[in-house]
Amino acid sequence: MKFPRHALFASISLMLPTFSYAASFQILEQSPAFLGQAFAGTASDTKDATSVFFNPASLSELKEPTLTLGVNAIFTSAEFNNTSSNTNGFVGKTSETGYVPNIYWVQPLTEKLTLGLGVNAPYGLASKYDDDWTGRYLATHSELEVANINAVLAIELNEQWSLGLGLDYQTADVTLKSQVDSTLGVNPQPATDSSAKIQGDDDDIVGDVSLYFKPTDRTRVGLLWRQGGEFDLEGDATFTLNALCSPGAGFPTGAPPAPTTGTICAATLNTLAGDAKASVELPDTVTFSASHRFSDYWWIHTDIAWTQWSSIDTIDVINTGNNVTVSQLDLQYDDSMRYALGFSYKSDCPWSWRFGIAYDEAPQTNPLLVNPRIPDENRLWLTGGFNYRFSNDFSMDVGYAYIKVDEANINNTNLQTGHHVEGNFDASVNVVGIQANWIF
Repeated sequence: MKFPRHALFASISLMLPTFSYAASFQILEQSPAFLGQAFAGTASDTKDATSVFFNPASLSELKEPTLTLGVNAIFTSAEFNNTSSNTNGFVGKTSETGYVPNIYWVQPLTEKLTLGLGVNAPYGLASKYDDDWTGRYLATHSELEVANINAVLAIELNEQWSLGLGLDYQTADVTLKSQVDSTLGVNPQPATDSSAKIQGDDDDIVGDVSLYFKPTDRTRVGLLWRQGGEFDLEGDATFTLNALCSPGAGFPTGAPPAPTTGTICAATLNTLAGDAKASVELPDTVTFSASHRFSDYWWIHTDIAWTQWSSIDTIDVINTGNNVTVSQLDLQYDDSMRYALGFSYKSDCPWSWRFGIAYDEAPQTNPLLVNPRIPDENRLWLTGGFNYRFSNDFSMDVGYAYIKVDEANINNTNLQTGHHVEGNFDASVNVVGIQANWIF
């Protein structure tokens, strides 16, 4: 589908994170309040209007108009440690700061119906390496921006059960850059590389369904299914050719009249250049949450989330003019799980405190398939945060997370050129979030 773009999406895309730090390129950082308890209890603990995203059914708990504005700052650093690569490159690093904004509004319509609206970025990725790094033929710059407008309706079925229904309009923009060896593997050098850039965009409408259950005054249970978008990205592939990637230049490939490497390079890239398309199906997610008050002031929260990453296997970029494959991203993802445990302390004073721990599985850890565009591995979250209530109508939340990322190994060989990239990525992540909540 194609719809007119809105300035709202442009403003969101300027603030997407440099690295996503849920599994792969999923962004969990939709609520600084939930950040403080490691996103445990997301579908069962109704804190504020961010439940528009995490469990629309639970909006029946909010009896007055509510506005939440938040932003998360993600501080990331990743360095590639080369072990036995043969591309004559240098150390690869990416160290940047990204921002994930979100805004949510809740409006009760009747005693049984509540409307919610949200604007957020559920998926995003950007990584940037120098053009002369060891893995430059695999990736130098990757950027994915998915902006989302969410409209939901909560229906209170009875005193214990509520149902949530939602529609999401999403837009996706992708840019991929890499270097091309003008010598076709004969003598790879950063100074003689050509470069490639692929970009495309599309939009889609998806849905979500949720349930909220209060079996007792002390216990809350939530369940959310969120549909993944299907994007038929359309754009183009462009190449900047080095002098060695031109007819007659480069190295001989045999006795004359065999073409030189430059002749083959120029002909190949000219064939690949032009309008291009690629299809990707983002994963469905299912989240089960439970929250229980075990004393007057203490709550315990849990989350178990399943993400259908197996919807992403191999992404082919195709030249629409001649049906030639321009590039292939071989990910072969598996479904993944996320487990979170959190605690919150809510007393009669203005302060509330939160703590959490979570384990997040990566959808792909095989060194033969790990790609520097998404150097993914399993992660451990350690989090804390607080809420301060200035008045009955206004409060603020602050959350912090340290994410310990396991070492990601890569062992990639291009059978056509002989390029071999082998090593590991060391990554560190810190997330700080702040949000403001108004009740009208």
